[in-house]
Amino acid sequence: MILKKTVSLVLRTALVGACLVYAFWGVDFAELGKAFARFDATAIAITTVVSILGYGAMALRMNFLSGYTCGNAVGLKAFLLSMAVNNVVPAKLGELAKAFYLRKECGYSLSQSISMVFWERFFDLNAILAMGLVVAFHFKLKMAFFPLAIGVGSIWACLFFVRKWPEKAERIIAIIPFERLREFIVEVKLQLVHGVTLRYLILLGVYTALVWALYAVPTFMVIFWVAGLKLTMGQTLAVFIISSLGMAMPSSPGAVGVFEAAVIFGLGLFKVDKELALAIGLLIHMMQYIPTTVTGLLVLARSGLSLKSIRHSEEAMEDA
Repeated sequence: MILKKTVSLVLRTALVGACLVYAFWGVDFAELGKAFARFDATAIAITTVVSILGYGAMALRMNFLSGYTCGNAVGLKAFLLSMAVNNVVPAKLGELAKAFYLRKECGYSLSQSISMVFWERFFDLNAILAMGLVVAFHFKLKMAFFPLAIGVGSIWACLFFVRKWPEKAERIIAIIPFERLREFIVEVKLQLVHGVTLRYLILLGVYTALVWALYAVPTFMVIFWVAGLKLTMGQTLAVFIISSLGMAMPSSPGAVGVFEAAVIFGLGLFKVDKELALAIGLLIHMMQYIPTTVTGLLVLARSGLSLKSIRHSEEAMEDA
């Protein structure tokens, strides 16, 4: 366990370090200041408000995943809490924090809460893959999303096996020695056999599409309106997807450095100056980071949970 954590920490640190060097090496900070100066303050304010309004879609999706039992308000708070934890603690601990919060507020079992987070994150991966494949084929970057396609495809294959042959899956689950993992898989199995229908998957896909459409809007607004770049819709979509991959990777808290490097790389494909690209990346990141961190930490403070207790719970689950 100690070796696993050490290797994970080393890899994350190396990734973040490499991204920070890539993002800031050779930057002319005078030009960076000029890039920020050319941004319109009114456009920034309106784009930030639009970004915040998009959080409502996350609440709607979580309420749907709960069978409309948690309510939109709790769904919104769970999202803000998870984002705040991810923004201040590395390794995506916010997903576990969300599960604990839902259990505390709604009385769900931990396995039920984790399964809801699983479906949420799994469909997010499908959304990234779907958008990524479109961009990859358009810009001839087909291999870039191959590992993600393999991972998502493998999960779909496992889910199909559990749905098609539940008796065989039950025998396999029974020999899993780890109780928490077994409970989670049993919960997913019960959902697959009794609750996950084609209609359920379609509705979850619709909610996920809405979430990602609203998540993409601020990036488009910053590139087209705030920065005034003359990119095409396809090029801007490519930048958004690359930056989303950077945000999704377990790295530094809030993907600081990694997100900016992803935006610079994406805009660099279309010959945007590094200083302007860095300014755009920093601006988009702060729009995402500051509102969710401030409001999410307030939710955390009022929830009775703590980062220490969540981290200890994570370690206990990893030990299991």
